Amino acid sequence: MEDADMMEIIVAMFGIGLGLSLLGMGLLVAYYGSSKTRNVGFLFLLVAVVLFYLLYDDDLLGKYTVGVELHNSLLAFIGGMLGGILGIIAFLVAIIKS
Repeated sequence: MEDADMMEIIVAMFGIGLGLSLLGMGLLVAYYGSSKTRNVGFLFLLVAVVLFYLLYDDDLLGKYTVGVELHNSLLAFIGGMLGGILGIIAFLVAIIKS
């Protein structure tokens, strides 16, 4: 694998991780926040949507080509993040029930 391919994977993973974090925080803050902090939640949601659009649209990112390695890496990354989130939810449910 070339350095350019590795950098593409690193940038895509960083962008998706950041987008998922902003999406989750934005949803929580927009729903549970007070009237002043709800605007920040909606800003987080807007930034996440723009980031996902930039990652999805190849023309805006430049000359990168999406390869099989990128798809496999992103699937593994998203699966790991979702597994961690489900683990945290299961832990919180167990703590709240006891």
